Amino acid sequence: MTLKNWNRREFLWGMSQSALALLVMGRVSGQVVTASKPTEVLVLGAGLSGLYTALLLEAKGLSVRVLEARERVGGRVQTLDDIPGKPEAGGQALSEKYHRLLALAERLQVPTEHSKGVDKELLLYIRGQVVLPQDWAVSTANQLAASERQVLPQKLLSHYLRQHNPLESASAWINPKYADLDIPLDKYLLAQGASNEALRLIDFDLGTHFNSIKSTSALWALRNDQHDQTRSKQSMHIQNGNSRLPEKMAASLKSPVQLNKIVESIHSQATGVKVHCSDGSKFDADYVVVTLPFSVLRQVEITPPLPKIQAQAVQELPYTAVTQIHFTVRHPFWETDGYPPRMWTDSRLESVFPIRDEQGRVQSLVCWANGSNAKQLDAMSADALAKYVTSELKRIRPGTEGNIDIVRVVSWGRARSLCSGCLFPLCPRTNPTLSRQNG
Repeated sequence: MTLKNWNRREFLWGMSQSALALLVMGRVSGQVVTASKPTEVLVLGAGLSGLYTALLLEAKGLSVRVLEARERVGGRVQTLDDIPGKPEAGGQALSEKYHRLLALAERLQVPTEHSKGVDKELLLYIRGQVVLPQDWAVSTANQLAASERQVLPQKLLSHYLRQHNPLESASAWINPKYADLDIPLDKYLLAQGASNEALRLIDFDLGTHFNSIKSTSALWALRNDQHDQTRSKQSMHIQNGNSRLPEKMAASLKSPVQLNKIVESIHSQATGVKVHCSDGSKFDADYVVVTLPFSVLRQVEITPPLPKIQAQAVQELPYTAVTQIHFTVRHPFWETDGYPPRMWTDSRLESVFPIRDEQGRVQSLVCWANGSNAKQLDAMSADALAKYVTSELKRIRPGTEGNIDIVRVVSWGRARSLCSGCLFPLCPRTNPTLSRQNG
């Protein structure tokens, strides 16, 4: 993400010069208001980073307490156990490259298993037309330039990044000699010869890395492409769902994670650090380690303020908006219309993936929308979203009519998403007519 007055390298340099480089605040001794003994370190956030930090600190003999705003641990790792196939709402998979995570899973006796990966067969829906990949090059829906017509829409970004990627490795992007590549991705792609239609389609296939080609740094996109060139040998996941790992991490801590603790302020003082939560609880400690995402941290009052470059990063750097819509299937409509269940579209719904069991049988479906499309879906009311999604899917794939039910909406684009998941906006706490979603 390019910012107004500074770039990624300047930010990293500024962080390295700061005493708050890791957002660790406070010192000296303090007393915990709600605990029976002193807490040396408070960890804010019970995602993988927060839980791992707490385990490391406890291993050094420190007294640690973890505060989590949601009613569950795991952060952006969440297995939807109540949906057929147990789809992952957050982190999807890991690989042999995740050395520390795999070592931790082995130590905690959390087994892993190989993943089947994403379906290779898919149906394209572009400019109102249903197209199979083998027919794309000659389809009237294909309005790409002559040099691009053979490239499938979901391959266009890689097509333009990989052929002239100057980075020698995934870490080379921090080298100052590549500073001139820290420009908006759309401008870079145009310079590489991408057509306007290619740019339009690429914006539907940015995945969870970027919000749009206008707001994304070309340098960061090239870095990700370089990283993708060294493919993992085997995709894997945690047996019975990725949530089993953070749950076991939390259970291994000496002090239980404090759930439903929405942090409102962090005050560093001469005697330590004070943390105030929205429920009125207060915590004192020698240090506070903050692992909250910036979208949440920008709503927290911090005194004394963060150094300027950090404060600017917290305020301006966005997370990619991701919205998932999960469906159960009454009838396998793909067997009737003869098309694959997986879909790639240039609609607001973007992509639809089947969730399969170990035998390869489809258990449920999930629609993934990212960036601006996710934000537009998030802005809808529960009823409007349900009507829009079912109507749009009927338009794209008529066989879905009467054969699918929306059972869960997960939005990672909202700053305060506190229903387990986050199940917004289709949450029975605010919409009791959708009680199957188990918010």
